[in-house]
Order: sequence, then C-alpha cells, then structure tokens
Amino acid sequence: MSNELKVAVLDVDGTLYPGALGVELLRALMAADACDRTRAEGVFDVLRQYKQGAIDFSTMAARAYTLYARALEGVRCDTVDALARKVWEEERRKLFGFVRPLVSLLREAGYWSLIISGSPQEMIQCVADELGISQARGALFSRSEGHYTGSVDLSSGALGEKSRIFDAVTRGQEVRLERCFALGDSITDSALFERLGLPVAFEPEPALQVLAQQRGWAVATREDVLERTRMLLAAPAPGSPPRG
Repeated sequence: MSNELKVAVLDVDGTLYPGALGVELLRALMAADACDRTRAEGVFDVLRQYKQGAIDFSTMAARAYTLYARALEGVRCDTVDALARKVWEEERRKLFGFVRPLVSLLREAGYWSLIISGSPQEMIQCVADELGISQARGALFSRSEGHYTGSVDLSSGALGEKSRIFDAVTRGQEVRLERCFALGDSITDSALFERLGLPVAFEPEPALQVLAQQRGWAVATREDVLERTRMLLAAPAPGSPPRG
C-alpha cells in the first residue's frame, strides 16, 4: 500500500490564478509585435463568442488553440520563452494567497502534485517552477528548428484531455485513484473529477457548478479551500474500515 501514489492535480487558470495566463502571453506577444496580429485577434474573438453563448465550449477550445498555434507560426521559440518569463514576473503576484499553503499541505500529506492547465506550457512551467512542482502540462504548440510550425501538439484545455494527460503522466505507477485530489474551476476538469476520489470545484463556472451539485463534489472558494481540502484529506477513503 505504501508504494501506491497519491496524486494532487491542480488547475491554474481561474483556480490558482485569477485569469488566463495564455491570454496574458498572447497580449504580450501582440504588444511586442512578435506574432501574427490578425490570428491573435481571432483568438480573442473566439473567446468573446463563447462568453456571449454563440458557440459551445468544445468549439471554442478547438478554434482558439488552432488560431493560437497559427499566430505563433514562424515565431522563434526563444522569443516566446523569454516573453513568458517576463509575463510571469508581472503576473506571479496575482496567485491566490492560498496557493503556497495548499501546495505545502498536499506535500505534507504525502501527495505528489501535478499541474494540468489549458494555457501554453511556456506559462504553466513558470508556475510549476515557482511552486516547486516537478511535473506540469500545458498546451503544446509544435516546434521545429527553433521556430513554431503553426500546429497544435496538445490541447490541454479541451474536454477530456486532462484525464488523458493524467494517465500519460502516471503510466506505470500504482495510483490510488480514490485518494487522488483534484482542484479546478471549469468543465474541462470534470473528466478527472469523475475518476478521482477527492475532487474540489473551486469557484466553479456554471457548467461545473451544476455537475458538482449532481455528483456531490465539494465546492470551495478562495476563503475556505484550505479548510475544505484538510477535511477531504482527513476523511477515510470510500470502503475503508472505520478507524479505532
């Protein structure tokens, strides 16, 4: 039993950070005239259509990732890497106050933390480095000979992708799914929530809020997420014999 892995999966955008880091990176790229402006503006247009209810989530994700990749076509990878670090230096102070205590709490409870979020890997890696988390997966855009090709390798924020990423990262490990923890705010987190024993919907978007109510998942805010996490981690796993 001691060899079985307890994993804590953490979302970033809207969960650890009050916004979308990929959006901030794209704004910085546009400001530096370092990407295709028309395609970059197309990403923002797609996001607006989704917020207005004109398109569904799956359509939004597919179009946004495709346009983001095309906006980066031909751009030097080191240019984006450097801009990502610069953006993070500006945005790191916006991490919610509970984040570092939460990461420490999970570590002390024997959890191996994994970040999976929809923003580009270039940004998500900055968050992981900041928090001392060894594994992080964000969106991957194809690279060749030091430049972006205009294609998408991994749409980490698309529906169902987080569950597949979890399987890929933990392949070969004995994972205690009923004791695994997940924290996220959107419908993209639902596939993982369905599988893992300790899901927490953080200030959930409406679609996830409905599912959380239906499934009986814990719901938390930035004020009470630490206490709710402590309670979840302390509770016996389903099917465990009573203590004492």
